[in-house]
Amino acid sequence: MSFRRHFVFAPFLVAAGIAAQSGGCAATEDEKPATIPPPDGAASGGGSFGVSSASGDTSLGEGGGLGGAGEGGLGEGSSCAQASAEATLVPLDMLILLDRSGSMLGSKWVGVTNALSAFVTDAASAGMNVGLTYFPRSSNGQSDCNHTSYDELAVAIGELPVNTPELTASIQSTSPGGGTPMRPALQGVLTNATAYKDANPSHKVIVVLATDGDPSGCSGNTVASTAEMAQRALRYNGVQTYVVAVQGSTLTNLDQIAAAGGTTRAFDVTADITAFSAKMAEIRASALPCELLIPAPPAGAVLDTSRVAVRFAPEGASPLEVPKADDAADCGTGPGWYYDDDVLPKKIILCPASCTTVQHEVRAELDVLFGCAPTLN
Repeated sequence: MSFRRHFVFAPFLVAAGIAAQSGGCAATEDEKPATIPPPDGAASGGGSFGVSSASGDTSLGEGGGLGGAGEGGLGEGSSCAQASAEATLVPLDMLILLDRSGSMLGSKWVGVTNALSAFVTDAASAGMNVGLTYFPRSSNGQSDCNHTSYDELAVAIGELPVNTPELTASIQSTSPGGGTPMRPALQGVLTNATAYKDANPSHKVIVVLATDGDPSGCSGNTVASTAEMAQRALRYNGVQTYVVAVQGSTLTNLDQIAAAGGTTRAFDVTADITAFSAKMAEIRASALPCELLIPAPPAGAVLDTSRVAVRFAPEGASPLEVPKADDAADCGTGPGWYYDDDVLPKKIILCPASCTTVQHEVRAELDVLFGCAPTLN
């Protein structure tokens, strides 16, 4: 989980009758918080998934950063959240499409493959799901200009570090040769990635295209048609295309493909191949989803969406509450979070300012506290 910045998802308050865990001792009947009645149609006899605090909420006592103090805020000693259940970040899945054309031979190939080997062995990548393939393929008897040649990946998507040995072995056993059938290769890989996303709808799936050239050598293999493939995948189910431009490529062309794939512009290493490793780390950081999956409540309990708070603690610093926004439009330029759906929420989504802060933290704790009234932005 190190790629997730060591986020910790702790306390949920689940149902009436569960002993309070704050302070390490069980509450008496008089001390147990009163439940909020479940909505019509909920199972009778169950408590709410998030209830009133027995002792009242406390403020964080400081401001700045991702959040700050406010009415109804919570601090380290708050007892409003008393039982625990697991919440997780949306998983990040990456499919790497690597140009192995003849022009990559030499220092460019050494630099790129060394960087990719380092990336998949990096402890910061642990927990990611990563797959890999190359273009041109020229290994299965099919035309490199046919997108179906890329249906089968060189290394299937799998979790790191379990998948690391197979990825590094593939990288070490592959050498450059051939042309640059970029459009059919990207089309085939995006077909694979969007199908994977369909099968794993709670995941975030991205494709990383690394190349030192421009589309060439196949009918209809143009910058515009390649960009169209990236745009189709993005519109279909949100699969983004990141692009790394290696020396020899036309940066403006690759910028067009990246923009169509929802990532604004290519990551440029045309002047320094040794920067490839740093660019992969940047992609990992920028692609990390700022969405938290809300686990299903225990049997007989219902989620009280009005009593959910988010707290962020950078390494070595005091925790700060992230204020709640109504929706994405309510985020503005400040910190905050909101539900994906106010009626039947499945995710907690960080506002852009909070997301950026979280993504740049090497180590941090991000607590989702159920049973605590949030501070509003």
